Amino acid sequence: MTHECWNKQILWIDLTTRATQIESLSDEVYEKFIGGKGLGTYLLYKHLEAGIDPLGATNILFFLTGPLQGLPAPNVGRWTLVTKSPLTGLILDSHSGGSLGQEIKKSGYDAVCIKGVSANPVYIHIQDQNVKIESAEGIWGQGVHETTERLYKRHPKSSVYTIGPAGENLVRIATGCCEIAHQTGRGGAGAVMGSKNLKAIVVKGSKKIFGADVDTIRKINADLTKGWNQKENTDFKRFGSPFLVELSNEMGQFPTRNYETGYFDNYSEIIPEEMSEIYAGAHNSCPNCVMRCTHAYETTDPDNTDQMIESCIEYETIGLMGGNLGISNLTHLLQLNYLADRLGLDTISGGSVLGFAMDAYKQGILTDDIIGFSLNFGDGEAALKLLKMIAYREGIGAILSEGVRIAAEKIGHNSKDFAVHFKGLELPAWDPRGRRGLALSYATANVGGSHLRGWPSTTDPPDESAVDLVDSMVNARDQKVLTDSLVVCHFTYHLPLSHETKIQLLNAATGLHYDEEDAKLFGRRVVTLGRMFNHREGISRESDILPERMWIPEPSGPRKGMTSFINKDDFELCLDRYYELRGWSIQDGLPTTETLELLGLNDIV
Repeated sequence: MTHECWNKQILWIDLTTRATQIESLSDEVYEKFIGGKGLGTYLLYKHLEAGIDPLGATNILFFLTGPLQGLPAPNVGRWTLVTKSPLTGLILDSHSGGSLGQEIKKSGYDAVCIKGVSANPVYIHIQDQNVKIESAEGIWGQGVHETTERLYKRHPKSSVYTIGPAGENLVRIATGCCEIAHQTGRGGAGAVMGSKNLKAIVVKGSKKIFGADVDTIRKINADLTKGWNQKENTDFKRFGSPFLVELSNEMGQFPTRNYETGYFDNYSEIIPEEMSEIYAGAHNSCPNCVMRCTHAYETTDPDNTDQMIESCIEYETIGLMGGNLGISNLTHLLQLNYLADRLGLDTISGGSVLGFAMDAYKQGILTDDIIGFSLNFGDGEAALKLLKMIAYREGIGAILSEGVRIAAEKIGHNSKDFAVHFKGLELPAWDPRGRRGLALSYATANVGGSHLRGWPSTTDPPDESAVDLVDSMVNARDQKVLTDSLVVCHFTYHLPLSHETKIQLLNAATGLHYDEEDAKLFGRRVVTLGRMFNHREGISRESDILPERMWIPEPSGPRKGMTSFINKDDFELCLDRYYELRGWSIQDGLPTTETLELLGLNDIV
């Protein structure tokens, strides 16, 4: 084994003392946890004590690469951020596009680990082995776009990851942004940055990265690129993820009016075909990516209608800030996306919080006097106003900035009944009442309600038992763990980049000899260690539940009358099966001693 693709060292930065330190990890750690999600899960479990405040000095931000960054592999212009979520209080792993990962790798590190709190606002500048903590004067308080452009000018050809005002104000649904268009979307990582007085991280490296068998990696990349270029002009190739709007709506999964239903009558007004005249290009896509799925559209700046801006909108945002708010006005939808990006807000949680507030207004719980204006479903101007209030914690925005779970607790009046979240993380733009077994993925994902933790192998409605689909969901989750640890783009299934080829890429980069069984054990290992981190924070079987609204039958659309499962007994049987496949106790949802030993975790846990 050569392990040439790994630098074998990680960089620690303490913002309190301004000290830096290099830590070397053993070969065994790399072989067991690979990189990205896997390595981040290991480091988080190892270095964080139970019960620490996610917005306190002892939380750590892990910026991680994988074995393929810096090599001529397909769709690896990505990186991973791992921390303890201020929104859920649980493990958070988020995977972003942009060149930050390869620049960290080329600077000589496999990860950058940031702890402590700076006395004043700062940003971190890394250029190869030269690490500086610079003053953020002049950029603190600025939006993401302005900050990124200023840091580009100051540090040409570097990768920039920054937060906006929402992160600075410790908004629990705040995100950071890499190179304008790529967000670490879910779970509030932006607030963790803000809590450390850390505005941005800027990295540029020059080291050459080697692998055990680069010729094989180069051939796989060339074959996939050739296949993609010869591929017919599919909807994904033409539009990126927004093509999913019509498909999701047809299956009754498109969130509408705070998940009242999964069918939006006005969906045809916000499909990508309607945006063709304002298309600005795919120039903000991830580096060295042949797929180019990040599409920008022109619209007016919501704060200055004489100024034109570009809005890089994706399917999830169209779902949560479109249908979920009852908004079909394209200008308002593109402006909401742009404003959220500039302020540094997760558009999924942001749209969910806005939908929750509109629902509370509809039910008379929130009023004009409380909000300061009317807040009806479909009112894009009102949504824009409230989004700013959330980012700056103004008025009712201060409560909503905590996310729907905490906001519902504070607002009361039975608003918990329509607060749609799993373990505190708001639901993405795929209503599980439209697909059999999907809600089990949301309920058991370590991060909470994420749509990127493995789906059951069906598009069928939930009109019969889902027990027979649990095996496929577990298999998909384990395969996604490998994807997120390499770190490879999720959308590579469109190339298609198969699971078997990903294993081949792993071996070619590292010199390891993983086979499919090894990869399956790897997925189980990482998921189980994440579960044990969450268990230290109080998670057990009783936490793996569905929000109340997911048990209310769809009132309209193609899944009318359906709930997430045929009944609650079937959900419990699916949960039993999930634990059984994981090697966890059915009683409490925790791994057995035998499972920990099998996965090589008995010396860690």
